[in-house]
Amino acid sequence: MKTIVLAGRRLFMKWDNIAYFEERAKEANAAIVPVRSEDENDFRSAVKDASAIIVIAKTISREAIESLSRCELILTLSVGHDCVDVNAATKRGIPVSNVPAYCTDDVANHSMSLLMAVARKLTLLNHETKHTRWDYNVAKPIYTFRGKCLGLIGLGKIGRAIVPKAKGLGMQVAAYDPYVHDDIFQLLDVKREYELNEMLKNSDYISIHAPLTPETYHLLDKKALGLLRKHVVIVNTSRGNIIDEQALYESLKSGRVAGAGIDVMSSEPPDESFSLLYLDNALVTPHIAWYSEESLERVRIQGMDETVNVLNGKRPRYIVNPEVFGFSNTD
Repeated sequence: MKTIVLAGRRLFMKWDNIAYFEERAKEANAAIVPVRSEDENDFRSAVKDASAIIVIAKTISREAIESLSRCELILTLSVGHDCVDVNAATKRGIPVSNVPAYCTDDVANHSMSLLMAVARKLTLLNHETKHTRWDYNVAKPIYTFRGKCLGLIGLGKIGRAIVPKAKGLGMQVAAYDPYVHDDIFQLLDVKREYELNEMLKNSDYISIHAPLTPETYHLLDKKALGLLRKHVVIVNTSRGNIIDEQALYESLKSGRVAGAGIDVMSSEPPDESFSLLYLDNALVTPHIAWYSEESLERVRIQGMDETVNVLNGKRPRYIVNPEVFGFSNTD
C-alpha cells in the first residue's frame, strides 16, 4: 500500500484530527502516516519509503530528498514552497506542488486590515481608551488614504487582489514585479515601477506579496528602508525574511518608519527576544492572514485532490518545478 506522510507543526495546528486526510487517501489506495515529532531523524525515517509527502512550513532538505526511494509528490499545503529544496526534488524527478489560490482574498483582506489599523493607530487608541484616557491627540499624526500611494512588492494573485481594495479607499497603486507583463499593470491600472528603489521613495504605504527566494531575501534591508518616506507604513504578509527584521526594528524605533503590520516572521513562533513585539508602532499577528473557515476547508480539499490525482497517475494541477515533465515555466 502507498503511504502519504503528513508533517509540520503548523499542519497539525490546523488539523489535529486527520480523519479527512485518511478518508481521502483511500481513493489512491494509500494510508496516512502522521509525523507529529519535530525530530529530523523521525521525519526522514517516515518519508524514506513514502509515496507522497504533505507539509506546512516543514523543511524538506536536499539530504531528506536524496533519501527518498519511491516519492511521487511533495506538496506544501500553502502558497509558499520555500521550505522545500526544489532543486534537489527536480534532480530526483519529483514534482513539487503547492496550493496557490486557496486564500488569496483572505490574505489581501488581512493585509489591508493591518495597513489601516497601523495607519489609524488603532492599537494605541484602544489601549488608551481602555485605560480611560479619552484623548485622540496621542495618535497624531494620522493621514488620510485618499490620494496616497500604495506600493506593492509583487503583483501576483494576492497583490492583484489588493488593488481594487486600495482603490476603493481612493489610493493610487504602484507595483514592482519584474516577472509580470506590462499588460497586467495596464489592465489593473497600476503604475509600473521598474526599479524597486524608485517605488520605495515614492510610496506612502508598502505591502509585500513576493515569494521568499535568494533574490528576495532581505530585499528590504537597512539601505532600502533608508529610502522610505518618514510617514510610511509597511505591511508584510508574505515571508518574514524578505525584511531585515533588525533593520526594521531600528527604523521603527527611531521613527524613520512610522509603523509596520507584520503577520510573518523569520522564525515562527518567535521567542521573547523578537524585538518587534515590544514596539507600539508595530502590530504583529501570528501568521493568520491565510485564515478563514472557508480557506481552512479549501486548502485541505485542494491539497488532497492534488495528492490523490498524482498517486492515481495524473499530472499535478499546480507544479512548482515543471522541468520534471520536460517543460519550463516559460513554455
